[in-house]
Amino acid sequence: MDSVVWSAACRRGAIALVASAVVASMTQAGVAAADPEPVTAASDRQEQVLSTRDGVVTSYVSYLLPLPADAPAHPAACDRVGYLRYRSVDGPADSADAAHIAIQEQGLGGGAQNSDSVAFNTVHSARAMGQQIEFWALGRRSACLDETEGFDYALRSGDYLDAVDYYFNGKPLDGKVFPGIKTSAELPVLDFMGLERVVRDQYEVMLAEVPEQAERQRRFVCTGISLGGLVTGFFADWDFDGRPGADQCAAFAAQDSIISSDPVAIQNTPLLHDITNALVSPAETVVQNGFRAGLLPRTFGPLPVIGTKGFLLLRLAGLAAHLDPDGESRLLAHIPHDPEMDTTLNYLFARSWSAFATNGADGTGTMRDYRFTNSALLGVLIDNNSSNFTLFQQGLGALAGGPVEEKTFPNPGSVTQIPLLGNYLRMGAGPQTRVAPTDRGALYTWRNYDDVIGVGYTAPAHETADTRDAARQLAMGSPYAYWETYFPLRVVVDIGAGYGGARSGELNGLRYHGMSRTKPNYAAFAQDSVVQAAVGALFPTPPSSTVVTLPGYNHVDTIGAAAVQNDGSPDYSGETLARFIRTLG
Repeated sequence: MDSVVWSAACRRGAIALVASAVVASMTQAGVAAADPEPVTAASDRQEQVLSTRDGVVTSYVSYLLPLPADAPAHPAACDRVGYLRYRSVDGPADSADAAHIAIQEQGLGGGAQNSDSVAFNTVHSARAMGQQIEFWALGRRSACLDETEGFDYALRSGDYLDAVDYYFNGKPLDGKVFPGIKTSAELPVLDFMGLERVVRDQYEVMLAEVPEQAERQRRFVCTGISLGGLVTGFFADWDFDGRPGADQCAAFAAQDSIISSDPVAIQNTPLLHDITNALVSPAETVVQNGFRAGLLPRTFGPLPVIGTKGFLLLRLAGLAAHLDPDGESRLLAHIPHDPEMDTTLNYLFARSWSAFATNGADGTGTMRDYRFTNSALLGVLIDNNSSNFTLFQQGLGALAGGPVEEKTFPNPGSVTQIPLLGNYLRMGAGPQTRVAPTDRGALYTWRNYDDVIGVGYTAPAHETADTRDAARQLAMGSPYAYWETYFPLRVVVDIGAGYGGARSGELNGLRYHGMSRTKPNYAAFAQDSVVQAAVGALFPTPPSSTVVTLPGYNHVDTIGAAAVQNDGSPDYSGETLARFIRTLG
């Protein structure tokens, strides 16, 4: 009998223990569920409608989100963060009521205006499918330093030379004289605009617009173009109020990019994690101290092609092509010679190595020696059959009005057909045949992307972007420029350190890894870009990803393609992203 009583007592004790554990776990779950939602630090929401076209409203949304109190003196605009919001005219006025929101980080040097085409096209395609979604093209905090005064004035006056002369020839506008391009030493505030600031700004905006965690996780599709894809990978693995950034996203979308904070899987091996963190984190701290001490350049500065003047040149060329597309260009005649500008023009235009080495003194001449309409000059600078720099290239059309000759600098497009190595040679100047004008007396004009039938060195399938769109976007001043004036190199350094294994110091918020791979993924690769062949092959997307190749697209075309392609289809980038978003329910 004693054994029976003992057995029953044991059973009662075990049941009580289990019951206590269940009650405790339920209590803990209830407490967790009752935890208050994080509250954004952003305030003073402002929204300004910029345009309405073909059923899509574009507006500028900004929030007050001050930099830390110890930040150096800076314009008031640097205490605000914002984005370009694209939505259907018949969609919800409140973003929190949209079915989904694509929230996008920009590429290297790109402003929010960089993604105008893909944002519009994605919302437009979704609307045609019966979806009410939004697209937010985020602007980095450093956009507060953009040069916009001359562009805004010229867009009002209708004369692009107002802006050119303001920036290069001391012309006053409304009583103001351009003080000159800022040096690295004049930009200490960029030390406060690294990767942590970028991902934190994204989180705060998401929190402000959609306050409930469950709704953010259901609605947001987190995406990025080029370097913006890398930033999105870091966002996914960053700690925000005790949660990984991935918990703010329903899915991830890479636009000619990859989404990862750890592409070589260092964090999967504890020993490698410890070694790389011990080595790389202190090294990154040294570099950051170098920025703060003014020993390292904070921007690309005077670097040819991708420096401050190089990006300003592209924006001014777009402004000229937007305001006076068919007029003979006077842009270069109003830009003084200096080593930085002349080297930039020489690199983008040189026909051969001999031409580059002599700056056209071998008889081929420089870009300044030829006559172009403003549209043609823009094409020469950024078209995939003209420009010698792949980062700028778009399939805009073709030169007309005079004879042309194939370029061989830095390499002919045909070498990209070499097995194995060819794809990597795209990094220089792309895979397409490039040509240069040869008649200094002819006025070269431009055939738009949808008018290239019969041009021997290209085909309609590889012309994907409307010159008029590119010109309009490049011409924009405030609120966001197409190219940032002072892109902070600290962002690149932070990404490099994170990829190298740094997880402390400046990157101590990076507490997770691989979180984006736990969600649905979409990746769009441009056919004529190097990314899929090189980066995409080395760092595969998650096995369940939706992967598309955008036919005939260049890297920039991923976000800059025309709404209607030459085969009559909608922009493949916006269309396929909208279709992917539709699968999320």
